[in-house]
Amino acid sequence: MKSDRTQSRQRVSNVNAKCWSILKRQAAEFCQNTGLHGYKYISQSERSMTERIIWAIIVFVSLGCAIVLMKMAWLYFATHPTLTVIETTHHGIWNFPFPAITICDINRMSYNLTKQFVENLETPANVSKNYLIQEMRLMNELLLPGIFGYDVQKNLTYLQDIIDNNHLSIPNVMNLITQNCSTLLTMCKWKGKTDQCDKYFKQSLSRNGLCCSFNYYTFPNSPALDNVERSAACGYESGMSIVINVDPNNYHAPTIGAYGIKVMIHYALDYPDFDTEIELVRLNTTHFISLNPTETYAKREMKDMPVSTRKCILNDETDKILYANVKERNLTYSAYSYHNCLAECRATIIRAKCGCIPYFVPQNSTRICNLKDVQCLTKYKSLFDTSWPSMDETVISLLKTINNINESPCGCIPDCTLYYYPFESSYGNIDTTTYYYNGRFSKNSR
Repeated sequence: MKSDRTQSRQRVSNVNAKCWSILKRQAAEFCQNTGLHGYKYISQSERSMTERIIWAIIVFVSLGCAIVLMKMAWLYFATHPTLTVIETTHHGIWNFPFPAITICDINRMSYNLTKQFVENLETPANVSKNYLIQEMRLMNELLLPGIFGYDVQKNLTYLQDIIDNNHLSIPNVMNLITQNCSTLLTMCKWKGKTDQCDKYFKQSLSRNGLCCSFNYYTFPNSPALDNVERSAACGYESGMSIVINVDPNNYHAPTIGAYGIKVMIHYALDYPDFDTEIELVRLNTTHFISLNPTETYAKREMKDMPVSTRKCILNDETDKILYANVKERNLTYSAYSYHNCLAECRATIIRAKCGCIPYFVPQNSTRICNLKDVQCLTKYKSLFDTSWPSMDETVISLLKTINNINESPCGCIPDCTLYYYPFESSYGNIDTTTYYYNGRFSKNSR
């Protein structure tokens, strides 16, 4: 028995020795013939054992570093399956849709129109017209809840009762007391052609209230993106030039302590919210706004990736994914975008908390907030009047939430394709006795 076991052990030992010999020979051949640096020095018998050991250590350390780097690259790819790169900085300007231009007077109520409106109201005998004209400034509470900084709920309720007794709605009132586009914008020139601004600008709704917009299509039944205006050349002569009539004597309810207008530059299909690029234009100045548009788009291969991985939505997926994530539609728009979805999310929050939607939101048949709802709007302002609606979190927890697409507000998903219009502006003072019209300077009739 002992002899059999000894023979068996001897055979196993011989096999192991043979395998080890083959392995050593193959390793030596690999080291001698490989193009990898350092390996051949390990197998060269003419070198000292110390030198060969040092080279072996160097090679194995390098191999370990390579494995670590490969693991890091794999982990980065697994967590960042998409990559944004600059494809070109020489993209023809005609490839970019011309941005929408939304112009909002800082003065939200024309004094002359407000006075005319009050004169036509049926009011209690004990209320003077002059008092009511001053009280009309409270309408700004619907635009910026809490702007007056003190409790005016009693005044708001009383003013709303007068409006109700005259069978008027909030949108009707705002249309009657807001300066219209034809008087605010006196001359427009598009691509070198001068015309009345009514041809280019239409009254629109924005987060700044009733405004005037050019090339803005966030409305139901609006033209497709193919019909959005474009420009074929650079320079202000190929863009839009506007002469704006701001009358300080007609100021009654400005939203900030200044005279002038707000110019909002945004994508033609996006609702102009507070996060839109804004330029403040003051009186008696000429402003030049220079755009530097950028386009981010996704390759079609991204469609094979799940939305949770790429963290964005393609244009032809919007209907299916939008209705799967956004249960209620409280804002009407012609095309889905992350920007519009967040605006709708804010409207959804207001509706859930106060049972109404502000007049400046283009929406479906939902009750429009009136002056009696201001108290509720002020109470929940911190939930909807933020960049990340409904989220009241610290910066650290917010960053974690942003990275999880399933926890985004109202299920909104960023766009895989988007246009961005950063701009630079310059201005200079002008002679108040002249204005630019029809390609020449003319004397102002005033």
